[in-house]
Amino acid sequence: MRITDPRWPAVRELARTLLRTEALVVEGPPWLESLVHQMNIRLGDIQPSRTLFPTFESTSQHRISLRSTTNDQILAQCSAEEPPLDVVWLPMETEDGWSAIWGVTVDLLDAGYPGCLGCGGPHTEGEWDEHGSRQNMGKSTN
Repeated sequence: MRITDPRWPAVRELARTLLRTEALVVEGPPWLESLVHQMNIRLGDIQPSRTLFPTFESTSQHRISLRSTTNDQILAQCSAEEPPLDVVWLPMETEDGWSAIWGVTVDLLDAGYPGCLGCGGPHTEGEWDEHGSRQNMGKSTN
């Protein structure tokens, strides 16, 4: 995916959510389980002080969700179907979506995120604007 793609900011926000959220469950299709395991190994190698890693829960739904275990809230979702506006949404099919998310996650890890200031990209230090993101993608905003 090119950084000029209107979905790029959402991909970057999902990647940042994976890296900065300690109590996280990745919910997705069964094929994703081994990839989440590989991601956790990489996280442990690059962030040795990290003690909590995302867990995986299989679902039959055609989406990838990032859920906080702290409050059981869906934080982000990669799917064709639009979630509520309080969820970061990446409108992509799961296989392509995970590929894009993982690519950006690796780039951020290599740059030192989340311990580096500004390496998450432009405008990443402020609040995420989901409404603006969906407008930029030309999607509805529930």
